[in-house]
Amino acid sequence: MLKQKKIDLQYSKEVVELLGTLGFDPNFRARPVKGVIQQMVENEVALALLREEIMKEESVLIDALKAKLIIRKLENGSSAEVLVANH
Repeated sequence: MLKQKKIDLQYSKEVVELLGTLGFDPNFRARPVKGVIQQMVENEVALALLREEIMKEESVLIDALKAKLIIRKLENGSSAEVLVANH
């Protein structure tokens, strides 16, 4: 869906580590990671699209700060407005 709207989605090393940590379960290993990604990333990006906070041909960065997911708009390669800061 993002490719159709020409939205560039980038992510940081910190958010990969956060999602891996939150989604790891010793009994199920990494299987729960998919659910964490859906809940924390896909749902929040979809809501931002519906609220028109992310528009066609924009770039966004999925990042983590102090164990929280952050979605930021990118302008000219640098971080700009924070759209979502959850969990």
